[in-house]
Amino acid sequence: MSRVARIRTDIPVESVRRTIKNTTDGTFRLRLMIIEKLLSEPDLSLQAVAEALIVNRETVTKCLQLFNQGGLDLLKPKKAGRKEGNPKYEKRIFTELADALEHSEEPWSVYRMQAFIEKNHGVTVPESTIYYRMAKMGYSRRAKGERRLKSA
Repeated sequence: MSRVARIRTDIPVESVRRTIKNTTDGTFRLRLMIIEKLLSEPDLSLQAVAEALIVNRETVTKCLQLFNQGGLDLLKPKKAGRKEGNPKYEKRIFTELADALEHSEEPWSVYRMQAFIEKNHGVTVPESTIYYRMAKMGYSRRAKGERRLKSA
């Protein structure tokens, strides 16, 4: 037996249609189309909506649940990636580090480089960033944290 959806009715179908026309996000548009179909034809089963829009029935169910919980706002896809973004470090930090490396007789480990940056600039820089920035400045890593300039 096919299941007919229970959908909230406080948001008019015309509002959903307007939002469909105004969005450029494909995922959001598809979710809105599912809701529009459910609102405009309330006697349709979830499976019938899925077949009409060529999506999985679980997708229809998920959209319906999100819509019933929070309306159109919950249908919007969430942004991926780190919320805080990648930190930007000043070039002078690494220029000073390279200068200190040039004036040192002994090899520096990445941990020592991190300590130097933290002591002189009050910033904790990840190992991968130090490797990357120093490689861009012509340094390559060698065993046991030693340094050497790339041959030109």
